[in-house]
Amino acid sequence: MKTQSANTTMSWLWKIPLIAGTYFIATTVSGGMIMAMGMQFPDFPGQTYSPIRSFVAALVLGAAVYLLARGISGSTAFRFFSIFAFTYVSFCVNNQLEGAIFTTMGGHDTMLVFFVIPCAAIAAAAVALVKPPEINGVLTTVFSGSSISTWWWRAAIAWLSFPVIYYIFGMLIYPFVAHGYEGGELGLVVPSQGVILGVVSIRSLLFLIVAVPILTNWSRSRRTLFVALAAAFTAMVGVVGLIEVNWIPMTLRIVHGLEISADSIVHAWVLVALLVPKPKTELAELESSNK
Repeated sequence: MKTQSANTTMSWLWKIPLIAGTYFIATTVSGGMIMAMGMQFPDFPGQTYSPIRSFVAALVLGAAVYLLARGISGSTAFRFFSIFAFTYVSFCVNNQLEGAIFTTMGGHDTMLVFFVIPCAAIAAAAVALVKPPEINGVLTTVFSGSSISTWWWRAAIAWLSFPVIYYIFGMLIYPFVAHGYEGGELGLVVPSQGVILGVVSIRSLLFLIVAVPILTNWSRSRRTLFVALAAAFTAMVGVVGLIEVNWIPMTLRIVHGLEISADSIVHAWVLVALLVPKPKTELAELESSNK
């Protein structure tokens, strides 16, 4: 048992940095291509580039993708596209939608192009380095062999849950970050409630769409699924970006980081609780053997 645990530890100790390094190199390549095409990156006031900070962010992202790759079963192509879609939507599309309404900077369309290669690279590295689970079988979801009439309401609640979670934690932290959105010096703004609700509803739907292939092809336990989703949402929706941006004051970054972490953990729990019911007798062995 100790030998197996040591081998697992040694595995992620070298695989995560390699996955992160692949992503880091891909960002450099993609950045050069964007500049060659004459596209404009967002102009954040006071932002400076730090390769150390960027690689730390890449390590966090690499760890999140590693956890996803450990549990997704299926063909190499399926695992790649599942991880790529989840990463690109959660890390890139999500953050650009958020940035488009909460900042005055442009260039978000450029970032949608910029992140295609890095997200594809990190997904490819994860699939190449992390073998799929050896166990035959996947956790039963509400979609497994069921008609739409039996699960549509669960999917609807899952979609509507994120806006509720977002608003609850947003209201809790707003008194601590409101000063950062006043005056406009930082390029931060607060849009109307209608705009916020519309965008967060779109984000929630996108999260649900890219999460379903992972939920329906997860070959480890429900607990590992929850941990992987919570870690991935936490890293991709906020922590990775907050590590890299130094134009936002540290206080705002810490508070928003805590908010996004709480959002992500609760959101992941809701998705698993609603869409992946507790295993029945025939899946008990699968559940216990992959803890």
